[in-house]
Amino acid sequence: MSAEHLQEEFFHLIAYMITSARGLYEEPADYGVFRLLDSAGRLLDILQNQGLLTDRFLLDLKQKIDAERENSMDNERQRQLLDEWILAISDEMRRRLD
Repeated sequence: MSAEHLQEEFFHLIAYMITSARGLYEEPADYGVFRLLDSAGRLLDILQNQGLLTDRFLLDLKQKIDAERENSMDNERQRQLLDEWILAISDEMRRRLD
């Protein structure tokens, strides 16, 4: 994929993120959680489409985010998942820094 196409992909992601930020003023607060997860998923999609997503940890995280994007917005379940993911990310970060 060309640099021009990659820039276009990032343009769409940035536009989504900025319009999502603006929408949060009128939308229920719960939407913010989904929009942030969706943005992370979209970024991982771009990396994968570019052949740049080879990290096993990030590939696993992408699968989890993709599954969550398909689920209903259950606040308690999402909160628990996010707590689990944050612990996993912090463990992975520690491992990579050692």
